Amino acid sequence: MSRYEPKAHADAVRTHGPLTIGIGWDAPLNTYFAAVHRDNDNVDDEHREILWIGTSYGEIAEPETVIDAITHFADVDGDLAATLRADRLREGHRPRSPWIR
Repeated sequence: MSRYEPKAHADAVRTHGPLTIGIGWDAPLNTYFAAVHRDNDNVDDEHREILWIGTSYGEIAEPETVIDAITHFADVDGDLAATLRADRLREGHRPRSPWIR
């Protein structure tokens, strides 16, 4: 699994408060993922999640999908798509478990 944490845009922080942003490749789920969460102790757990995609097996096959999802929240390096593709090639994926529905 790879995970990168791009820096949040100032506008996104003004709107949502401090943010934790994660993006990467999840080999066991064979998907790219992206997550944006409020990083504020004054927000209850139920309201921390702003965005979370790539949580199902094989859900997202192209890195541009997760990059596009976080561009409203974060500064994204121009090489991120290539980096994520390299992570996928290096780490591969795992066959779908019979336990995953």
